[in-house]
Amino acid sequence: MRVRALPVLVLIGLATSASAQTASDTLGAVTVTAARVAVTTVEAPARVTVLDRDAMDAVGASTVADVLEARSAVFLKRYGSGGLASLGLRGTGAAQTLVLLDGHRIADPQLGQLDVSLLPVGLVETVEVAHGPGSALHGTDGIGGVIQLRTPFASATQARLDLRSGAWGERSGGGMLSGRAGDFGVVVALDRDLADGDYLYTDSTRFDPDTQTFGVTGPRQNADVRRDALFARVSRADERHEGSVGVWASDAERGLFAFSGPAVARQRDQAIRLWTDHAIRFGTTTLQLGGLAQRSSLRYTNPSIAVDDTGETTGVAGRLQLDRVWAVSEGAWRLSGGAEARTARAEHPSLSETARETASSLFASAVLDHRRVIVYPALRFDRVATPIDTAEVLTALSPQLGLNVQPTHWNGLRLKASAGRAFRAPTFNDRFWQPGGDPSLRPERGWTADMGAILSARAGALTLSAEATAFASALQDQIVWRPGRFPDGFYWAPQNIGQTRTRGLEASATLRLGRATRFAEIGGLATATDARDRTDPDASSFDQPLLYVPERLGRTWAAAGWRGLRLDLGAQHTGRRWTSSDGSDSLPPVTVLDAGLAGTLSLPGIAATLTVRAENLLDARYAIVRQYPMPPRHLRVRLTLTTR
Repeated sequence: MRVRALPVLVLIGLATSASAQTASDTLGAVTVTAARVAVTTVEAPARVTVLDRDAMDAVGASTVADVLEARSAVFLKRYGSGGLASLGLRGTGAAQTLVLLDGHRIADPQLGQLDVSLLPVGLVETVEVAHGPGSALHGTDGIGGVIQLRTPFASATQARLDLRSGAWGERSGGGMLSGRAGDFGVVVALDRDLADGDYLYTDSTRFDPDTQTFGVTGPRQNADVRRDALFARVSRADERHEGSVGVWASDAERGLFAFSGPAVARQRDQAIRLWTDHAIRFGTTTLQLGGLAQRSSLRYTNPSIAVDDTGETTGVAGRLQLDRVWAVSEGAWRLSGGAEARTARAEHPSLSETARETASSLFASAVLDHRRVIVYPALRFDRVATPIDTAEVLTALSPQLGLNVQPTHWNGLRLKASAGRAFRAPTFNDRFWQPGGDPSLRPERGWTADMGAILSARAGALTLSAEATAFASALQDQIVWRPGRFPDGFYWAPQNIGQTRTRGLEASATLRLGRATRFAEIGGLATATDARDRTDPDASSFDQPLLYVPERLGRTWAAAGWRGLRLDLGAQHTGRRWTSSDGSDSLPPVTVLDAGLAGTLSLPGIAATLTVRAENLLDARYAIVRQYPMPPRHLRVRLTLTTR
């Protein structure tokens, strides 16, 4: 693979001589996604990015898709503004990237993915992105990585109100209220987004009789969107017990923009999720109990072809985990083990009546911290079964080993390495869609490994953090939908035929000078990914890049703050995306620049922040997915009121 050296790697080498002192606040944010127990991102066995409320506000994010696109190495496959936004990490697809909500999986079991454009950031406290295999800790789907959404807890009495407005009919707002009374806490958050999305685009397939050329410019039709979401949590904590119950309800409706043909199709997504988590401490042992129940529906209507279909899914999952801590010489050992079980069912006119499954698993993991070395072993066994006699019972054994080493005399430098096995069970659509679904499909299985280094250093008011990672993976039995002729007609059907190989580099760095009220910061990240189809040596697609996997991704940002004023600049670069299996056609690279200016006025008991952002500052005309144009240059205004 040809991968150019990334400039961030130079920063690591230069910074190792900058300072041998490492302050406690350079250890990074805390993550639980990478090890099932709380560790810092610096001490984790693999790359983890934690995006907090400051990052969401800095990029003017309205949805989880916005902040991931601006500040992470996740590739967002966007079908225009207001359309589907699916995840991709390290060359994988949306169904190969696991999404968790407070530790519970929330992807639709029928589709195997989640549209992150429907998740407002006003209901989220942090977003964790764990790179690499997650099956040893979390089970199916975590091949490329794990995205975890952490919702807010009530730590104090506080209120927040957001009002947003922008081009093409954008008007939205949200609010959060939290409070505590003794051991009890309550958080309630609401969010509503409305947009027309009727910006101009050029349809190059339509003939213009006035100019006698192909290319007609006009507003997008049927591109409106409405998103409503509600979150609430009640929690209780004392010296021995900590527990909470949360609910997240969402209702979204949008028109489905059509590049050509009648634009009349619409889609409505509804979901409600109820989950609970409890921890009971017995000295150095903690018993954790948790579970989630969810129900979702997706209605698709298209009057032009007389279609009105609704799919509904229901799922229930439970988990029991036991944690134990042992103090050892110059360190500590933390062991975790437990079991999970879940059941799910889907109903859709195109699914067979037996579209249901049960799954169970046993898992064990440890964090062995001794002096300057931390070892992260993990092992998990999963079993997925369906009531169909002809269906295979899917089993998977997922081992993983991670390592974090702090070299002697280099307190700010840590070396990371991990290797593990991951898998993805077929979705309901893969197994039960009629016609075409195959109940005997095998799960996708693969190995992945990575190694890298992370540096955290501080000299006076100057703080530097940088990380570089090299990774490689191989996936077999990939499920691919292909067309074919069968005795009862022509249709698409899934097959276990895919073999892929991926190699790449990831690098990031952030340099910050100053404190909270007066500061300057510059940061960025870059990825180089070579993901190839290795299925059939005799096919024209052999060793060709996978479709819609960008060769390069880049995110850079700069910020400066002074006495209530803040300036943010950001750039997002998306490399070439192949759109044909033989490598003959692709979408060109694109770079989008954004800028924001915010001013905060402190009043008695409240802080008011007014932000003006210019999105797509250079007015780039581009599409992440072919025939789904993204917005041209536009402005967005936001007013935030927060109690103090």
